[in-house]
Amino acid sequence: MSDGSKPRPDGQLLDHMYDGIQEFDNPLPGWWSAFFIITIVFSGFYLFWYHLGGPGKSIDQVYAADYKAYEQQRIEREAADVNAVSEASLATTAANPEMLAKGQAIFVSTCASCHKEDGSGLIGPNLTDDNQLHGTTRKDIFMTVQGGVPNTAMVPWAAQLKPADLVAVAAYVTTLRNHPKPGKAPEGAPVGPFAAP
Repeated sequence: MSDGSKPRPDGQLLDHMYDGIQEFDNPLPGWWSAFFIITIVFSGFYLFWYHLGGPGKSIDQVYAADYKAYEQQRIEREAADVNAVSEASLATTAANPEMLAKGQAIFVSTCASCHKEDGSGLIGPNLTDDNQLHGTTRKDIFMTVQGGVPNTAMVPWAAQLKPADLVAVAAYVTTLRNHPKPGKAPEGAPVGPFAAP
């Protein structure tokens, strides 16, 4: 019975020898040659499809497209969260001790340089008096924190804070109003206590 795994010694016996073993110059099996040609053709097709203007997308392009879609979804989700903010939600947040503590911590770390830690004003207005410079409501305060005030030092914090943090710090600021502390002179229109949500 012949061994089909061994090449047939049809070729010429080569003149080199290693450890007493000589090699026949057999032709490559047909299936191997065909597979080799197919891989060359496939590599050319692959190169054109993914790297030379073909419709295929590289891994980097797929990643960039996925990341762009993720960013769009994130922006839309955050916008939806911002749109969900209301007088009632801000009042509820301001009544939550944990969220209030979180908002105070954010205020101290990000807002105190302009408003002082107690909110009595420095570069920015005094937030503790009975006046409000931009709007009159809780939502106006939130919108000021979120979008900033053009041509002033008040930057839009939406680019740096998460939606939940924006809500927390805005809710904390609402608790400062109408509790005057010595500081910067009042700015803006006089306002009374917030209306019930």
